[in-house]
Amino acid sequence: MTPLALEQTHTLWQIALGLGLVVALVVVVLMAMLLSFLKDIEASAATLLAVGGQVAGNTAAIPDLAATGPVLEQIKEEALIHDAYLAEQTG
Repeated sequence: MTPLALEQTHTLWQIALGLGLVVALVVVVLMAMLLSFLKDIEASAATLLAVGGQVAGNTAAIPDLAATGPVLEQIKEEALIHDAYLAEQTG
C-alpha cells in the first residue's frame, strides 16, 4: 500500500472510532435517563397503591348508606310525634 492509502485508512479508522465513541456516550446518557424515569415510575406506582388502599378504606362503608333512608323516616315520624305533643302542652 502506498503511504497515501495508509494515511486515508488511518483517517477513516479514526473517524469510525470517534463516531463509535459518540454513539456509546449517547447510549450511556439515554440509559441513565431511562433508569431515572423507571425509578420515578416505581415511586409513583407505590404512592398510587398506598392512596388506592386509603380510598378503598374510605369507601368500604358506602353500601351501609342504603339503610340511612328508612332510619331517617323513623326519626322524622318520632320528631313529628314530639312536636305534636309539645304543641299540645304549650297550648
